[in-house]
Amino acid sequence: MTARAPGRGRPPTQAPADAPQGAEAQAPGGDAPAGAEEQAPGGSSPAEPPSLLSAVRCALVLFGALPWCLPLARSRMPLGALGSALDGVFAPMCHRLPERSIALDGVVMPLCSRCAGIFAGLAAGAAIARPHLAMTAWRPILIALAALMAVDVTTQDLGLHPVWHTTRLATGLAFGYAAAAALLAQIARRPG
Repeated sequence: MTARAPGRGRPPTQAPADAPQGAEAQAPGGDAPAGAEEQAPGGSSPAEPPSLLSAVRCALVLFGALPWCLPLARSRMPLGALGSALDGVFAPMCHRLPERSIALDGVVMPLCSRCAGIFAGLAAGAAIARPHLAMTAWRPILIALAALMAVDVTTQDLGLHPVWHTTRLATGLAFGYAAAAALLAQIARRPG
């Protein structure tokens, strides 16, 4: 009679003789050790409530995508007071000058192109959340990216070049990505 792995209905396998010491037996066709519990994406078991890290990631992705989705939604359907309220959320965050803003499907975004890039970067950084660096490593990266944005702002405002939406989006995207990845790395390192 063959012994069965608990809850699997398959016989356990043993690590090959040439496997390193302490290597656990692998379930056939799987990556997890035999007897290991199935886990949901993100490392939490299905019964656990969402972690702070998961909640922050979801919030950043949704909030980062909102200024991009809002004009697309407004171009396809009347949003009325809801659209105005969502648009108003971004008013205190950005100057919203029309010549520095992008129109999507004929509707101007609720943010300038640089802020729209920052929001897109927040969403991308939260969705990807890589690399996992310590805050001491992120700090000079964030400073360098903020300085790069400041150089773009200064050269544009001094009239050295016109409004280039590409550089505004790129510098904002890079900074937003790094800010989100750094924040998530910091939350992941918190005890408990």
